[in-house]
Amino acid sequence: MQNGLIETERLVLRPLQPHHIPDLHKMYSNAQTMRFMPSLPHADVATTERELAQNMNHPEAHHWVVCLKGNDEPIGVVNYLGGTRVPGMGYVIRREYWGQGITAEACRAALGYGFEELGYDRVELWIDQTNYASQRVAQKLNFRLKGRIPLKYAHETKEHVMLVFGLWAHEWRGEVEPERSTKFYRSEPVLFVHDVRETAVFYRDKLGFNIDFLYGDPPNHAGISRGDWTGSGAVLQLSQVPPEQAIVPSGYLYIFVGRDIDDLFESYRAQDVTIRSEPENYPWGLREFAIEDNNGHLLRFGTHV
Repeated sequence: MQNGLIETERLVLRPLQPHHIPDLHKMYSNAQTMRFMPSLPHADVATTERELAQNMNHPEAHHWVVCLKGNDEPIGVVNYLGGTRVPGMGYVIRREYWGQGITAEACRAALGYGFEELGYDRVELWIDQTNYASQRVAQKLNFRLKGRIPLKYAHETKEHVMLVFGLWAHEWRGEVEPERSTKFYRSEPVLFVHDVRETAVFYRDKLGFNIDFLYGDPPNHAGISRGDWTGSGAVLQLSQVPPEQAIVPSGYLYIFVGRDIDDLFESYRAQDVTIRSEPENYPWGLREFAIEDNNGHLLRFGTHV
């Protein structure tokens, strides 16, 4: 790398400069190119200038324009966002250059810079679950699916499920995984209940959960969940306490759900579930309602609006 340039077989990645913005506007104003982006196609050059300036504002951000060798006209952008807990990479390539391996080639070069020059130990990609082409790019680069996050863009009426792909530095280098501190996979709240079987049936018949397991005869511990895949969605455990022990919840469970939150609320009301609050939009950008289970535990459901 010389003078901030990164070269590959076909490409040159140049640090993004103000004079690149008019050419980049051609890309950011294209509806197909912007289909999976968090903003609408840019109406004018000033919008492109404003959004890029905002993205580049963080001191840890790194942005390159992607150019074909022998041609200084930008055909895309690759960047590290800056200011994120895990280094996050983003990219966008002009529509007419899709399907030629250019995206993967540019990202591979930026990954090398991130791991070798910036010292990153891992990099994330957040990709819309319907953006299959971008998912293939992630897989070509040896990223692996790590999680799912529901997000809602301001110009959309429904949330987007974003797939979180991750790549460790040792995977990039083909090295053995180094020893590190204990891994955290997920948390499963354990609710104290007076009757495990009765509570598991309540969650199954009233709230639509699955009973994953009942332990003991009679049961004194159970696992319940509601989600599409094993280990995903809302996963809870139930643990029995003596009937004389008062159950006094110290907090509540917050469960993110989809845009059909009002239908979910009506289904719970039809089951005569105790309602603590009806669906309402809140200033923090969520629509929420709350119910109470048969042991007095409070469950609050929310979705992005």
